[in-house]
Amino acid sequence: MKALDPRLSFISFFDKTWYNATRNVVATPEFTFKPDSKADIIKIIQDAESKGRRVRAVGAGHSFSRVAEPARKDYFMEMFRLNACGLYEEALNPNALKHPTGEDRYFVKAQAGIRIKCLNKALNRIKESPGKRGFALDNMGAFDWQTVSGALSTGTHGTGIHQPAFPDMVRSLVIIGTGGLVTQYEPTDGITDPIAFKAKYGATIKLEQNDELFYSVVLGLGAMGIIYELVLEVSPTYWIKENRTIVDWDSELKPQLLNGYFKKLVEEQYDFVSFRVNPYKTYSKKLRKEVRLCALAMQKKYKWSERPPERGLKARTKNWLGYIGGGIGLFSWLVVRSLNRKISGAPASINSAIKFTSDELFVGKSFRVLYQSGVALRKHGISSEFSFDVDYPKLVKIIDGACGHFHSCCHDHGLYQTSHIPVRFVQQSKAYLSPCYDGPKMFVDFPTLEDVRGRAEIMQFTQEYVVNKHDGVPHWGKVNDYIYGCRDFIKEHYPMSEKWREIRNKLDPKGTFLSDFVTKMGLR
Repeated sequence: MKALDPRLSFISFFDKTWYNATRNVVATPEFTFKPDSKADIIKIIQDAESKGRRVRAVGAGHSFSRVAEPARKDYFMEMFRLNACGLYEEALNPNALKHPTGEDRYFVKAQAGIRIKCLNKALNRIKESPGKRGFALDNMGAFDWQTVSGALSTGTHGTGIHQPAFPDMVRSLVIIGTGGLVTQYEPTDGITDPIAFKAKYGATIKLEQNDELFYSVVLGLGAMGIIYELVLEVSPTYWIKENRTIVDWDSELKPQLLNGYFKKLVEEQYDFVSFRVNPYKTYSKKLRKEVRLCALAMQKKYKWSERPPERGLKARTKNWLGYIGGGIGLFSWLVVRSLNRKISGAPASINSAIKFTSDELFVGKSFRVLYQSGVALRKHGISSEFSFDVDYPKLVKIIDGACGHFHSCCHDHGLYQTSHIPVRFVQQSKAYLSPCYDGPKMFVDFPTLEDVRGRAEIMQFTQEYVVNKHDGVPHWGKVNDYIYGCRDFIKEHYPMSEKWREIRNKLDPKGTFLSDFVTKMGLR
């Protein structure tokens, strides 16, 4: 085989073993590259195609599924060196500068390898914003360790039924495709002025403003080409006021879900609502009965100039026990070690974790409140997550059914769920491979601790139960191998999957960016 040219040799590593964040996915591609420019990516793609190789790219590896996993012969790219960001003002269409309401719009360009954590800090430092207070994302997942391209490619969503998921904050996307062709994709009514764009870039970057193309590539599972950079619509920095309370499932939260009160919280009163449920009942000395504890989080946005009146240490700080427990990896290691000695301690361990999240009041900048996890999750957390049409009585059946399922796993197999069950609410999306394409969804997550014995078995049982009993649709970035080969399932739950497949084949006729994951999911 022809040797790599000097530049590719300089940025490549031979037989480097790659692990995802939780180390449940391991691969050793023959060549791993660390590009730091557009020219590097073009050269990698062209070299791969000349040798009949495929090309894969990875961000932080925070996905628990095999979506980013390379095969042995794939050219594999780690994108961390591509981490610049800044205001996007070039070649903008004047019509894109204002919302229909008359408010100004703001756009930021970020390279594919920047972590959301770093992006948040960089946005906060931009002084060209109104009041010179910086900018902020309108939403984010509970964790900020992912790269922007990884979060985009797997459909990271956060919570908030009127807030955009990650793909729906993107207004423009630069992808390097087959042959090294560089294309900027936007919706038909895109933010870029084609004439000004052509005057600036000539033939070096092609501008495609087409809904079918954009809404296919914006959630592309890495199978449409290599994301080089993207443009996000952002907002001036804002405050979030959070109330996180501990309630009982049976006597408090479940009745609110059934009587319509909870619907008003999600759809009318708050911007972000989520909750976590202990799948096991534990004895309460105070109430002298068994209860199923929940942590209910309600968050509301405020403009920077309209900060909530609450002041003092209580308003400025999070629950310090939860902050320390989530931020120190040693804490989760001790929990794993304890559970491996006595797995029957899982219900009490989950109860403690829920209590530690209690925080009656916290007022902070957007990303400091939306960030809900820590190093402990990055080191040990792994999960399967499923979407459902928004139906609050149905959600009660799902939660009660899941709790019964875990009771059976314990009774029949000695297997315990080792974490709470989080629930989030997500806005409708235009991305073709978003489970929210045909309407808003509620997401029910089943996280567990990766290193606890029996983890793989209980996750397999749970996937089977949720898909077959409740018709749950697995998240692309979470453990989802139960639906491998289920092409009819994908076609039923993703009405635009055939169009996505057609666009993918059109943009990648050589199969350069096709992955084993996409093939297994029946999306080839």
